[in-house]
Amino acid sequence: MISKIVFFGDSITAASKDQHPPLGNGYVAMLKDLFASDSDLNQIKFMNAGISGHTIDDLLRRYKTDILPHQPDAIVIKIGINDARKDSSSARDRDRVKHYETGLQHLIITLQNDLPGVQLFLFTPYYISDSTSDPLYCIMGEYCGVVKALADKFAIPVLDTQAVFDAAVKMKPAREWAPDQIHPEREGHMLIARAAFPFLKGHLIKGDSQ
Repeated sequence: MISKIVFFGDSITAASKDQHPPLGNGYVAMLKDLFASDSDLNQIKFMNAGISGHTIDDLLRRYKTDILPHQPDAIVIKIGINDARKDSSSARDRDRVKHYETGLQHLIITLQNDLPGVQLFLFTPYYISDSTSDPLYCIMGEYCGVVKALADKFAIPVLDTQAVFDAAVKMKPAREWAPDQIHPEREGHMLIARAAFPFLKGHLIKGDSQ
Protein backbone atom coordinates (compact mmCIF):
# COMPACT_ATOMS: atom_id res chain seq x y z
CA MET A 1 0.00 0.00 0.00
CA ILE A 2 1.17 3.50 -0.73
CA SER A 3 2.24 5.59 2.24
CA LYS A 4 1.81 9.18 1.02
CA ILE A 5 -0.46 11.00 -1.41
CA VAL A 6 -0.12 14.66 -2.43
CA PHE A 7 -2.95 16.81 -3.78
CA PHE A 8 -1.52 19.37 -6.21
CA GLY A 9 -3.67 22.25 -7.36
CA ASP A 10 -5.24 25.66 -6.79
CA SER A 11 -7.61 27.23 -4.24
CA ILE A 12 -10.22 24.47 -4.57
CA THR A 13 -7.60 22.03 -3.34
CA ALA A 14 -6.07 24.45 -0.83
CA ALA A 15 -9.48 25.20 0.73
CA SER A 16 -8.24 27.70 3.34
CA LYS A 17 -5.38 25.49 4.49
CA ASP A 18 -3.61 28.56 5.93
CA GLN A 19 -6.50 29.01 8.36
CA HIS A 20 -7.11 25.27 8.73
CA PRO A 21 -3.71 23.57 8.53
CA PRO A 22 -2.48 21.26 7.25
CA LEU A 23 -5.19 19.96 4.91
CA GLY A 24 -7.66 22.87 4.72
CA ASN A 25 -11.39 22.49 5.25
CA GLY A 26 -12.37 21.20 1.81
CA TYR A 27 -12.40 17.96 -0.15
CA VAL A 28 -8.83 16.96 0.77
CA ALA A 29 -9.56 17.00 4.51
CA MET A 30 -12.91 15.29 3.96
CA LEU A 31 -11.28 12.62 1.85
CA LYS A 32 -8.68 12.05 4.56
CA ASP A 33 -11.51 11.38 7.01
CA LEU A 34 -13.03 8.85 4.61
CA PHE A 35 -9.64 7.15 4.21
CA ALA A 36 -9.21 7.08 8.00
CA SER A 37 -12.43 5.08 8.33
CA ASP A 38 -11.23 2.41 5.88
CA SER A 39 -8.90 -0.33 7.11
CA ASP A 40 -7.26 -0.61 3.69
CA LEU A 41 -6.41 3.08 3.52
CA ASN A 42 -6.14 4.49 7.02
CA GLN A 43 -2.34 4.49 7.16
CA ILE A 44 -1.92 6.73 4.10
CA LYS A 45 -0.53 10.20 4.84
CA PHE A 46 -2.09 13.19 3.07
CA MET A 47 -0.41 16.40 1.95
CA ASN A 48 -2.22 19.44 0.57
CA ALA A 49 -0.11 21.26 -2.04
CA GLY A 50 -2.86 23.55 -3.30
CA ILE A 51 -2.28 27.31 -3.60
CA SER A 52 -4.97 29.86 -4.37
CA GLY A 53 -4.93 31.44 -7.81
CA HIS A 54 -2.51 29.00 -9.36
CA THR A 55 -2.44 27.85 -12.97
CA ILE A 56 -0.57 25.09 -14.77
CA ASP A 57 2.40 27.45 -15.12
CA ASP A 58 2.56 27.85 -11.33
CA LEU A 59 2.50 24.09 -10.79
CA LEU A 60 5.37 23.69 -13.22
CA ARG A 61 7.34 26.35 -11.34
CA ARG A 62 6.91 24.83 -7.92
CA TYR A 63 6.80 21.04 -8.33
CA LYS A 64 10.52 20.77 -7.49
CA THR A 65 10.01 22.42 -4.10
CA ASP A 66 6.44 21.40 -3.26
CA ILE A 67 6.35 17.81 -4.54
CA LEU A 68 9.75 16.20 -5.09
CA PRO A 69 11.18 16.64 -1.55
CA HIS A 70 8.19 14.74 -0.14
CA GLN A 71 8.71 11.70 -2.40
CA PRO A 72 5.01 10.79 -2.57
CA ASP A 73 3.78 7.46 -3.83
CA ALA A 74 0.73 9.06 -5.47
CA ILE A 75 -0.16 12.53 -6.74
CA VAL A 76 -3.58 13.95 -7.57
CA ILE A 77 -3.40 16.87 -10.02
CA LYS A 78 -6.41 19.18 -10.19
CA ILE A 79 -5.77 22.41 -12.07
CA GLY A 80 -7.42 24.52 -14.76
CA ILE A 81 -10.10 26.91 -13.50
CA ASN A 82 -7.69 29.84 -13.32
CA ASP A 83 -6.32 29.00 -16.77
CA ALA A 84 -9.88 28.93 -18.10
CA ARG A 85 -10.83 32.20 -16.41
CA LYS A 86 -7.93 33.90 -18.17
CA ASP A 87 -9.22 32.30 -21.35
CA SER A 88 -12.62 33.90 -20.84
CA SER A 89 -11.27 37.45 -20.70
CA SER A 90 -12.47 40.02 -23.21
CA ALA A 91 -9.62 39.25 -25.60
CA ARG A 92 -9.48 35.48 -25.56
CA ASP A 93 -6.14 33.96 -26.44
CA ARG A 94 -6.99 31.14 -28.81
CA ASP A 95 -3.70 29.46 -27.92
CA ARG A 96 -4.50 29.34 -24.20
CA VAL A 97 -6.01 25.85 -24.24
CA LYS A 98 -3.01 24.56 -26.17
CA HIS A 99 -0.70 26.22 -23.64
CA TYR A 100 -2.57 24.43 -20.85
CA GLU A 101 -2.33 21.12 -22.69
CA THR A 102 1.41 21.52 -23.30
CA GLY A 103 2.01 22.49 -19.68
CA LEU A 104 -0.02 19.66 -18.18
CA GLN A 105 1.66 17.12 -20.44
CA HIS A 106 5.08 18.45 -19.44
CA LEU A 107 4.14 18.20 -15.75
CA ILE A 108 2.99 14.60 -16.18
CA ILE A 109 6.15 13.55 -18.01
CA THR A 110 8.40 15.36 -15.54
CA LEU A 111 6.76 13.81 -12.48
CA GLN A 112 6.91 10.35 -14.02
CA ASN A 113 10.59 10.82 -14.80
CA ASP A 114 11.55 12.34 -11.45
CA LEU A 115 9.43 9.98 -9.35
CA PRO A 116 9.67 6.54 -10.99
CA GLY A 117 6.76 4.35 -9.96
CA VAL A 118 4.58 7.23 -8.74
CA GLN A 119 0.84 6.77 -9.27
CA LEU A 120 -0.67 9.82 -10.95
CA PHE A 121 -4.34 10.78 -10.91
CA LEU A 122 -6.07 13.59 -12.75
CA PHE A 123 -9.20 15.42 -11.61
CA THR A 124 -10.81 17.57 -14.27
CA PRO A 125 -11.40 21.24 -13.50
CA TYR A 126 -15.03 22.37 -13.41
CA TYR A 127 -17.37 25.33 -13.54
CA ILE A 128 -20.71 24.98 -11.80
CA SER A 129 -23.40 26.35 -14.09
CA ASP A 130 -27.14 26.05 -14.60
CA SER A 131 -26.68 26.77 -18.29
CA THR A 132 -24.65 24.71 -20.74
CA SER A 133 -24.44 27.80 -22.96
CA ASP A 134 -22.63 29.85 -20.30
CA PRO A 135 -19.38 31.03 -21.98
CA LEU A 136 -17.11 29.91 -19.15
CA TYR A 137 -18.88 26.56 -18.96
CA CYS A 138 -18.27 26.07 -22.68
CA ILE A 139 -14.60 26.98 -22.34
CA MET A 140 -14.31 24.61 -19.40
CA GLY A 141 -15.48 21.82 -21.67
CA GLU A 142 -12.32 22.31 -23.73
CA TYR A 143 -10.12 22.13 -20.63
CA CYS A 144 -11.86 18.99 -19.40
CA GLY A 145 -11.33 17.51 -22.85
CA VAL A 146 -7.60 18.18 -22.58
CA VAL A 147 -7.40 16.42 -19.20
CA LYS A 148 -9.31 13.39 -20.46
CA ALA A 149 -7.20 13.14 -23.62
CA LEU A 150 -3.95 13.28 -21.63
CA ALA A 151 -5.29 10.74 -19.15
CA ASP A 152 -5.97 8.41 -22.06
CA LYS A 153 -2.59 9.10 -23.68
CA PHE A 154 -0.62 8.34 -20.51
CA ALA A 155 -2.99 5.70 -19.08
CA ILE A 156 -3.71 7.84 -16.00
CA PRO A 157 -7.00 7.42 -14.11
CA VAL A 158 -9.18 10.53 -14.38
CA LEU A 159 -12.08 11.70 -12.23
CA ASP A 160 -14.59 13.93 -14.02
CA THR A 161 -15.48 16.49 -11.37
CA GLN A 162 -17.33 18.55 -13.96
CA ALA A 163 -19.76 15.64 -14.34
CA VAL A 164 -20.16 15.55 -10.54
CA PHE A 165 -21.39 19.14 -10.51
CA ASP A 166 -23.40 18.76 -13.71
CA ALA A 167 -25.42 16.16 -11.82
CA ALA A 168 -25.53 18.33 -8.70
CA VAL A 169 -27.19 21.31 -10.45
CA LYS A 170 -30.13 19.06 -11.26
CA MET A 171 -30.77 18.91 -7.51
CA LYS A 172 -30.33 22.61 -6.69
CA PRO A 173 -29.04 25.75 -8.45
CA ALA A 174 -25.36 26.32 -9.13
CA ARG A 175 -24.99 29.25 -6.74
CA GLU A 176 -26.31 27.15 -3.88
CA TRP A 177 -23.37 24.81 -4.41
CA ALA A 178 -20.89 27.68 -4.80
CA PRO A 179 -21.82 31.39 -4.62
CA ASP A 180 -19.18 32.23 -7.24
CA GLN A 181 -19.84 28.98 -9.13
CA ILE A 182 -16.24 27.92 -8.50
CA HIS A 183 -15.44 27.59 -4.80
CA PRO A 184 -17.87 25.10 -3.26
CA GLU A 185 -19.62 25.37 0.04
CA ARG A 186 -18.98 22.47 2.43
CA GLU A 187 -21.64 20.33 0.77
CA GLY A 188 -19.99 20.81 -2.63
CA HIS A 189 -16.58 19.81 -1.28
CA MET A 190 -18.20 16.71 0.14
CA LEU A 191 -19.53 15.84 -3.31
CA ILE A 192 -15.95 15.86 -4.62
CA ALA A 193 -14.70 13.81 -1.67
CA ARG A 194 -17.43 11.20 -2.02
CA ALA A 195 -16.75 10.83 -5.73
CA ALA A 196 -12.99 10.69 -5.17
CA PHE A 197 -13.07 8.10 -2.40
CA PRO A 198 -14.17 5.02 -4.39
CA PHE A 199 -12.26 6.26 -7.43
CA LEU A 200 -8.95 6.49 -5.57
CA LYS A 201 -9.51 3.42 -3.43
CA GLY A 202 -10.13 1.25 -6.44
CA HIS A 203 -7.05 2.40 -8.30
CA LEU A 204 -4.74 2.48 -5.30
CA ILE A 205 -5.59 -1.05 -4.25
CA LYS A 206 -5.40 -2.27 -7.84
CA GLY A 207 -2.00 -0.62 -8.19
CA ASP A 208 -0.70 -2.34 -5.07
CA SER A 209 -1.79 -5.75 -6.32
CA GLN A 210 0.06 -5.46 -9.63
